[in-house]
Amino acid sequence: MVANLTATLSLLITANHILDYYSVLTGYGHVSVRNPLNNATFFMTGSPGPALVASASDLDEYYIADASPVNASLLQLQSPYSERFIHQGILKRFPSQNSVVHSHARSVIPYGISGVPLQPAYHMAGGIIGQDVPVFDIADFYRRKDTKNLLINNTYFGDALASYFITPAHNASSDPPITEPDQSLVLQRGHGLAVLGTSIPETVYRAIYTTWNAEVQTTALNIHHASGLDRDIRYLNEQEIAGTLPMDNSDYSKDWPVWAA
Repeated sequence: MVANLTATLSLLITANHILDYYSVLTGYGHVSVRNPLNNATFFMTGSPGPALVASASDLDEYYIADASPVNASLLQLQSPYSERFIHQGILKRFPSQNSVVHSHARSVIPYGISGVPLQPAYHMAGGIIGQDVPVFDIADFYRRKDTKNLLINNTYFGDALASYFITPAHNASSDPPITEPDQSLVLQRGHGLAVLGTSIPETVYRAIYTTWNAEVQTTALNIHHASGLDRDIRYLNEQEIAGTLPMDNSDYSKDWPVWAA
């Protein structure tokens, strides 16, 4: 099947609107897609916020090798999106993955700063959340002259974040480097989250259900605390996570037409 760039960019525009509608993205945050005609580049939101993306002219194209703009005049017209390196680093590390969402969702941020781990709270997100959600702490990677603003604004930070999609044991034992992710989700301390996927609908599904899972877990924690019950919250166990994974990897085909309508 011949890849259709126009259709892909139309999906990317729709993804921006869906993620804005469900408050996964606001004026900030972004979603990207690998160029279906050229694996060496990707597209993401330009200067408009996600809700205001209206046409392909609102999207910018960057090289995956270093996140430099394909259209060099972009450097004169406007400042390229500073955190494009999130997308560049992930898409460079994992050639099989074609889309990335970065979000500042308020429901998720507490699980990157509180020490309370994000847990698989219900079946629609069990395979996305998994057993151990990694938390990327950029403070572990700051160099002496770096501005400490938590932004992934260069290839060094982008590569570091991408490495968290592989389990530490797998990462440490890999030679050559692993090019398939172990995780679909990484939290970013004091910042938000990044999710990846093989397609725009899959990545959007994962991002939305991650935020909904966080809301369910927070509600459960509040109820549990208020009740004073002397028993643990029952999250999905290892077998249930494995059992829901195939479903969670395919169910976006049901949600996407509804969200895009």
